[in-house]
Amino acid sequence: EGRPPLVVGAASHLLLPTSVNANGQFGAVYKTKVSIFNAVNASYSIRAGLSTSGGEIAHTFIPVAPNQTVTFNNILSDLFGYSGGGAIDLDSGNSGYLFIVNSQVYVDTLSGRYTTAVQFADDLGDIIPSRPGFVVGVSVNSARRTNIGCASNSGFDQTITFRAYDSSYVLVGSPFSFTLAAFGWAQYGVNLSLTNGGIYIEASQNAVCFAIEVDNTSNDGTFQLATPF
Repeated sequence: EGRPPLVVGAASHLLLPTSVNANGQFGAVYKTKVSIFNAVNASYSIRAGLSTSGGEIAHTFIPVAPNQTVTFNNILSDLFGYSGGGAIDLDSGNSGYLFIVNSQVYVDTLSGRYTTAVQFADDLGDIIPSRPGFVVGVSVNSARRTNIGCASNSGFDQTITFRAYDSSYVLVGSPFSFTLAAFGWAQYGVNLSLTNGGIYIEASQNAVCFAIEVDNTSNDGTFQLATPF
C-alpha cells in the first residue's frame, strides 16, 4: 500500500534494455526504431550510451529543441554505426529536462512489417537484491522461442540468476546464472520446454531485465519488461 505504480512517464533518464540491428532466423533483418519527444519548453541534449556484453562501448548526444520529436528508424546504425544487439541508456542530465520515448523492434517481410513494442524502464523498473523480477506467460516449444536478458544499471559486475517455472509454479530445469558486466548487456535463449510459464529473475546489484517471445514461423515477437516485486 502506498507503493508507486511501475509505469514509465516523462523522465530525464530511461534505459532501453534491448535493441537490435542484425539478421535473424528465416532471412529476417531486425532493426530498432526510436522516437523521442522533448516534453519541456527548453533546448538541451540527451546523452545516448550503447552497452553490449563488456559494458558501455560508445556514447553520443542527441540535441532536442522545445517540443521537438526526433526519430531514428534504425537507431543502432544511425547513432552508433553498430550491428548487433545491446542496451541504450538515455539521460538528459537534468531532472527538469523531461522526454517521452516510443521504441519498437521491427522486421520487414514479404507479408509486411512485423513490429514488437519495446518498453523503456525508469528507475522504478530496476531489479535489485531486495526486489526480484518476474516475466509471465512465456513459452518455449516447436511454435515459439523465448529470449531473456538484462541491462545493467550498476557500475559494478553482478550475478543474474534466472529460474523457469511452469504454470503451476513448479521449477523447470535448473537455475541459470551468469555474470553481467558493469553497465553491460546480455541476452540468452531459454533452452528448455515451457508452456505459459514464468521466469523469476534475481540480480546482485541493479538491472533492468526482459523477455521476448517470438513466433517461429512469422518472426513476430512479444516483449515483456520484467516486473519487480
